[in-house]
Amino acid sequence: MTSNVNPCRFLAAPQSGPQASEPQSRTTLILAAHPDDEVIGATSVLTSVGGAAYVVFLTDGAPLDAALWSSHQQLPRSDYATLRWRESIAALSLAGVSKERISCLGAVDQESAQAVPLLVRRFATVLADVRPDIVISHAYEGGHPDHDSAALVAYAAVAMAQPMPEHWQMTSYHGANGSFRCGQFIPSPDADPYELAIELSPEQREFKSEMLLCYESQRSVLQAFVASADSERFRPAPDYDFALPPHPGKLWYETQGWPMSPRMVRR
Repeated sequence: MTSNVNPCRFLAAPQSGPQASEPQSRTTLILAAHPDDEVIGATSVLTSVGGAAYVVFLTDGAPLDAALWSSHQQLPRSDYATLRWRESIAALSLAGVSKERISCLGAVDQESAQAVPLLVRRFATVLADVRPDIVISHAYEGGHPDHDSAALVAYAAVAMAQPMPEHWQMTSYHGANGSFRCGQFIPSPDADPYELAIELSPEQREFKSEMLLCYESQRSVLQAFVASADSERFRPAPDYDFALPPHPGKLWYETQGWPMSPRMVRR
């Protein structure tokens, strides 16, 4: 079931008292695997809640192997990571998210599965400090090993949080059924049947393109997401079994020859 509604209904709580008239933004925290994933999956949220949003990156966006970088292979890895960080600050500033509300858990791009216990503890500390009403993270879909790690880190940390925030997911990409798809969830028997589809206005689509352009280092890989920016989808996080593959057949990142294998991630 999908619903084409204003995202404010998803992210707003009524004010109390005689002066109440407009919904009040709920504190929203987005856990994105890499700088740019927050724009790909949740521009509608960022533009709706603005200053009430926090963004946490699981990784620094800089794999150990420079051959996996989209550009700037001549830089030292630390400089490439700094470049990705600066791009994220520029992109999120357009949505009114200040630098003080942006942080990184410190994993190396492509390597986060090897640090999941540490990342859960770090994210749990962030949740205790921020006390968000809503956490939005990736789905467990085999598109990228760091996306799957982010799904697990959010799942585990949210379960421990007091008070426990609502846990929702945004789309990214996957290769279920043998083809690359972005902006769509893999249907899950464990998922809540409710799925929120937010159709972006022409102005929102233009704004999303402007935010993605801030990620100049990733321009070559972001074209597919610019082309599919008509809508964004969200759903309550399913109760996954992370010891099982997210879908039958080869996972998307398995087809790319990346160093982290699905077996390593599940282990």
